[in-house]
Amino acid sequence: MLLRDTSPSIAIIGAGLSGLCMAIKLKENGFSNFTLYEKAEDVGGTWRENTYPGVACDVPSHLYSFSFEPKADWSRVFSPGGEIQEYIQALTDKHGLRPHIRFGAKLTHAEWQDGGWSLGFADGNNARADYFISGMGGLHIPRYPDIPGAEQYKGTAFHTAKWNHEHDLTGKRVAVIGTAASAIQLIPEIVDKVARLDVYQRTPNWIMPRPFMEYSSRMKRLFTRLPLLEKLHRLQIYLMFEMRFPLFRHSRFFASHATKMFTKHLEKQVKSESLRKKMMPDYPIGCKRILASDSFFPAITREHVELITDGIERITETGITSKTGEHREVDTIIYATGFKPWDQMEDITIKGRGGLDMQDYLKDGIRAHRTVAMPGFPNHFMLLGPNSGLGHNSVIIMIEAQVRYILDLMKAARAHGSKTVEARDEAADAYDRQLQTDLEGTVWAGHCKSWYQGEDGRIYTLWPWGTRRYMREMKRANLAEYSLTD
Repeated sequence: MLLRDTSPSIAIIGAGLSGLCMAIKLKENGFSNFTLYEKAEDVGGTWRENTYPGVACDVPSHLYSFSFEPKADWSRVFSPGGEIQEYIQALTDKHGLRPHIRFGAKLTHAEWQDGGWSLGFADGNNARADYFISGMGGLHIPRYPDIPGAEQYKGTAFHTAKWNHEHDLTGKRVAVIGTAASAIQLIPEIVDKVARLDVYQRTPNWIMPRPFMEYSSRMKRLFTRLPLLEKLHRLQIYLMFEMRFPLFRHSRFFASHATKMFTKHLEKQVKSESLRKKMMPDYPIGCKRILASDSFFPAITREHVELITDGIERITETGITSKTGEHREVDTIIYATGFKPWDQMEDITIKGRGGLDMQDYLKDGIRAHRTVAMPGFPNHFMLLGPNSGLGHNSVIIMIEAQVRYILDLMKAARAHGSKTVEARDEAADAYDRQLQTDLEGTVWAGHCKSWYQGEDGRIYTLWPWGTRRYMREMKRANLAEYSLTD
C-alpha cells in the first residue's frame, strides 16, 4: 500500500537564485512536497532576462554564488551574465529540481482560503498549497522613462532587459538613455560598432575602478583540488566588500578615501576638463548605487560619442529633442533606465486572512517583518523582500540567511504540530519602526533621487546595517514574534 505524503505542500513563485535556494534547502530538510512556478520557460530570473552585450555581475563571482555550491572554475573575477546563467542551470540539474518546476506559470492571484493558499495563473490553471513563498526578485521588470512622444518614434527602440538580438547596431546612429549600471557595461561593448553614439545622462554616477581580471588555468585547478583555498578566497572577497559598509553611515574617512579614488580614476581616464565636470556627481558617495568600470570612461571620450546632459524634451518620429531645443536624429534608441524593484506585485492580487489585500496592507509603506513575513498573511514568506537589498555586498548572503530563517519557522511549526505561522502585528510594527529609525542614519536617507527610495521617500529596498548583523539576527526565529496555530 502506498503511503500518503503528509508533508505540507509548498508553492515557490520564481525559479531564480532565491527560489532555487529555497527549493534546494527544503529538499535537504525533508520538505519534498514543493513546486516552483516559473513564468518563463527556463530558470535564471534576472540572468535569464538580461542578455545585453557586456552584462555581468558587479559582485565577484566566488561571492555571487551559493556558499554550499561553490564553482571552482569561474572565468573571471566578475563573470559575464551568460556564465552565471549556466551556473544556475547546472545547480538546478544537480539538485534534481526540474521535475519540481512548472514553467510558463505566471501567478495572477493568490488568496488564503480554508487554511491554505489558492493560487491562480495566467494560463488558467489553479493550484493549492499550505505554504506560499515568493522568490520573484526585483531586477527584471524594466522601467521606461515617461518621455513625451516615445510612442511616435519610428526607429528601433528597446530596453536593455529586452535586448533585441535581431537588430544589428553596426553603422547605426544610436542613442542610449541612462548612464547607470547597465549602461556602463553596455556602452563599451557597442561603441566600436556604431557610427555615432549619443549618451543621455540625467545624473552622473560614482564609478570606481574595476580591472578586467581572468582566473588563470592554474588558479582554477588549485580551487578544484583544494576546496579550502576557494573558501578562503571567497571569505577574503566577503571581508573586503563588508569593510565598505561604514561608507553608508557617513564615515568621513571612507567617504574621503572613496571620493579620492573616484576622482583619480576619472582624471586618469578623461582628459577633457569640461567632460569631467559633466561626470562629477554632486551628491554624497553611496547615496546612489556605486558602480565600477575600467572601460566606461574611455568609451565616453571617443570622438563619435557625445555625452548629453541637457535633459530630454521629447522623442520624435526620427530622434530625440533636448531641453535646449537641439534635435538629433538616431536609428536606434536603447533604454538603459533600470528596473521597478517592487512592481512585479502590481499585476498580482494577493489576499490574506479575512480578504486583506496586500496592496492595502502596503499602502502605508512597503515593509515586511524580518524582511520575510507580513501580519495577516499566514504561511506566506518572501525572499529578497522589503529592506533586504544591499549597497555594498552580495545578496546571496541575504538569500541564504532568509532561507535558513524561513526553514526554522517551518520546522518549528512542524515540531509543534501547527498548520499556520503568521507574524504578529505588534512585532512587525516594532520591527519596522526600528528599521526606519536605523535607516535615518544612512547616506541613502539624503536628498538624492534613487531607486532605493519610493515616491514617498521611504527606503524600502535596503538593509541599514552590515551583513554580519543580518545573519546574526536571522540565525534563529523568535517564535514569540509569530502566531503558530493548529
